[in-house]
Amino acid sequence: MQEQEVGRIIHFYTNISVGIVQLSGAIKVGDIIHVKGATTDFTQKVASMQVSHAQVAVANPGESIGIQVKDHVREHDIVYKVTGETVMRAPAMPKKAAARSTAKPKKKAIKRTRAKKKASRKKAAKRPVRRGKAKRGAKQPKQRKAKRKSRRK
Repeated sequence: MQEQEVGRIIHFYTNISVGIVQLSGAIKVGDIIHVKGATTDFTQKVASMQVSHAQVAVANPGESIGIQVKDHVREHDIVYKVTGETVMRAPAMPKKAAARSTAKPKKKAIKRTRAKKKASRKKAAKRPVRRGKAKRGAKQPKQRKAKRKSRRK
């Protein structure tokens, strides 16, 4: 498996998971790319590319393209084109983490969280009301209104 640098990430749109790549080599739809950076390291197949919101099949060096990526990428991450025989596999999840994610929460933990919620409600009910300032959205006391009216007369 050989890798050839074809570009760098210059921007990432988190809401649509698209990385903008400034190309230094040619790339086409169907190529396998490897994105590597300080905290990024994954391999994926290029499903689609866009240049100025237009779908393209081939992109040449010097162009900026948008590629939908399967993981978060950061600026200055390097994009490599993978050549030769490759086997794409998903990152292995530790057995303990896999068991935790599929297991149901224990009843004791559920009871504990319910108890915490109940206790916090009791604390909120016991909190003193601020004096001098009315609660947000509450009307002012009638005494103050009466004083205002007397001042106007």
